[in-house]
Amino acid sequence: MADVVYLIRDMLFTSKIREVATQLGLKVQGAPDPAALVRAAPGARLVIIDLRLDRAMDALAALAAEPTLAAIPRVGFVDHEKVDVMDAARAAGCAQVLTKGQFAKDLPNLLAF
Repeated sequence: MADVVYLIRDMLFTSKIREVATQLGLKVQGAPDPAALVRAAPGARLVIIDLRLDRAMDALAALAAEPTLAAIPRVGFVDHEKVDVMDAARAAGCAQVLTKGQFAKDLPNLLAF
């Protein structure tokens, strides 16, 4: 069981997440698609989604459809100019929506449970 599960394809961000999580003694698990993310989420303390992915909104919808996962916070990140994506993610239940830069900067705080 992972503390943090994520749906991210960008190797830069996955390596940053793994590095910070290792420093904090956290277990992380990546998911290749929304269904795998939902399967990996039970017991997690945080879900991270790259909102630049085509299936990011599908992932948020799949998480929202599972009542047992409702208490797990969701964090998404996207390019700063994608205001429409940010708004859609918030509407879909993403607790925090950050720009890529904010996410990279705040990652240690996000993972410090």
